Amino acid sequence: MSVISPNAFASPATDSQGPVLPPLLREQVRRLERAHSAERPGRAAAPLGLAEIDRLLPDGGLLTGALHEIEAGPSPSGRVAPHDGAALGFTAFLLGRLGPGTLLWCRQPSGADAALYAPALAAWFDPARLLMVTARRDEDLFWAMEEGLRTPGIAAVVGETRAADPTAGRRLSLAAEKNGVPALLLRPQPAPPQSVCATRWRVASAPSLDLTQSRWRVELRRNRFGMPSAEETPSWLLEWNDETRRLAVVSQAQHGSTGAPRRQRLVG
Repeated sequence: MSVISPNAFASPATDSQGPVLPPLLREQVRRLERAHSAERPGRAAAPLGLAEIDRLLPDGGLLTGALHEIEAGPSPSGRVAPHDGAALGFTAFLLGRLGPGTLLWCRQPSGADAALYAPALAAWFDPARLLMVTARRDEDLFWAMEEGLRTPGIAAVVGETRAADPTAGRRLSLAAEKNGVPALLLRPQPAPPQSVCATRWRVASAPSLDLTQSRWRVELRRNRFGMPSAEETPSWLLEWNDETRRLAVVSQAQHGSTGAPRRQRLVG
């Protein structure tokens, strides 16, 4: 895992967020976007290996040339705990489903946030592929992500941020689409509903059965080019097994299983 801490980055210009669309018009826009997306040449998708989720995503997987958001959801106690491993773990899982190459991870220095824990990340991908960038400001972080999307050899770009900059989001989305490289925004709290992201996932810890299994509650809050409609929010209970090193959807019959939630260590 390589780490770089640039002193300064060029800051992109910002503008105000556009008007909020009414639900009916927003759904019409979604249909047009799906039609346009289906005609876009060279589009690729990475299957997640979870049939229940892949069947709802465009082309049966996570679009590689697009912007995706992963936000932390409330734990079983109702508290939002961004670093309990759920949202971060799901992000690492997505990275592991993508092709070979360098994984650029951009974050800001904070006394509350520990460094990523490489042995835990190894469950999903080789930590040697990870290139860490530390940016002091949100503008610098977005700039580093955008430059990473344009850099040959980069398989995916991740940015940890609380900022909701619509201009930065549009720039990242365009750069991802143009270069065919996925951009993932990892947020420690829910983001505003208006966004250009292709998908938005809300991930929270769920009660698990034992220490060899971790459970996450995953909601697909936005599915811009896929199904279902904007009014529906599908959710799944996912279970990670340390012994088999596989993530699976828990059947409805097992949803009632209880146990103390396990905090998976992904930072250290």
